Amino acid sequence: MGFGSSFARDWTISKTSRFFGKNQIALPLIARIAEDPSPVIREAVARHTYSLGQDHGAGFRERVEGEDILTIAESFLITIGVPYERKGNTGITIRTDFSLPDDHPLCCHLVADAYLRGLLAGLLPDWVSEEADGVIRYRQVK
Repeated sequence: MGFGSSFARDWTISKTSRFFGKNQIALPLIARIAEDPSPVIREAVARHTYSLGQDHGAGFRERVEGEDILTIAESFLITIGVPYERKGNTGITIRTDFSLPDDHPLCCHLVADAYLRGLLAGLLPDWVSEEADGVIRYRQVK
């Protein structure tokens, strides 16, 4: 321990740094903004989140060029806990009624839904998507 420090002081600093650590303020703030009753604010959150997801998807696609892009999409869906069904190398169906735990990095359904749609648009730019009955079907256009 340095000069003038104590275990109690160091412990307090450690606890405080964890409390104010990575995303401890940003995630709850975004969740509150996304739950705002104003349609204008909710639309802005969805628009920006979609755009961020699309940028990330395009970036992934660029980095893994030539690899199985559906495996990249699958790995993301598994990571965030979205139910899906893969149909060979030409299609994937995603349920839109998935749930998120309170500590999920995508913080709320509006953010998760918009980010997921954007990410898949960036990963699968030439694919067609169709939404019906609580699922989104992506299929490769030949």
